[in-house]
Amino acid sequence: MTLLIAGLALFVVLHLIPSVPPLRAAFVSRMGAMPYRGAFSLVALASLVMVVWGFGEAPYEPVYAPPDWGRHAAMGLVPVALVLFAAANMPTHIRAAVRHPMLLGLLLWALAHLAANGDLRSVVLFGTFAGFAALAAVSAMVRGKGPDAARAPRLAMDAAALVSGAVVAGILTHFHATLFGMPVL
Repeated sequence: MTLLIAGLALFVVLHLIPSVPPLRAAFVSRMGAMPYRGAFSLVALASLVMVVWGFGEAPYEPVYAPPDWGRHAAMGLVPVALVLFAAANMPTHIRAAVRHPMLLGLLLWALAHLAANGDLRSVVLFGTFAGFAALAAVSAMVRGKGPDAARAPRLAMDAAALVSGAVVAGILTHFHATLFGMPVL
């Protein structure tokens, strides 16, 4: 559980840096924009490796019995979250309508998994991501962050987000047991 918690702490602290503009500016000023992005990406990847490995190593300790509808809710919410993830980085109408699609997708993904899982390691993992997504969304709204108005939304990009989200959902459904040790179906 220690590796899982350390990985989550590193991920959250790293991703809170952009919500403190003077801190981010200091890093960019000291390192340069591209080296900052590279270092950010490497540390983010390392934190995710720690999270995945730590989750796999953590013991299964039941905390609550998930509701009967939890798995069904997850099967509906996770594909929506994946479409939001895809739409977050494209000029889509989805991105224009949903102020922070990546954070909303992360929140939906986390809440879906909390509804479907009731063990301690899942509560720690998905609870942390749900809390982070909510905090980051509020922070972004306070700072006035939103979609880039310079890139006009295009229906083709909406279609690409929908198709890519559906394809990734299908792949994850098929390989979920292999990748994460728990079958979806």
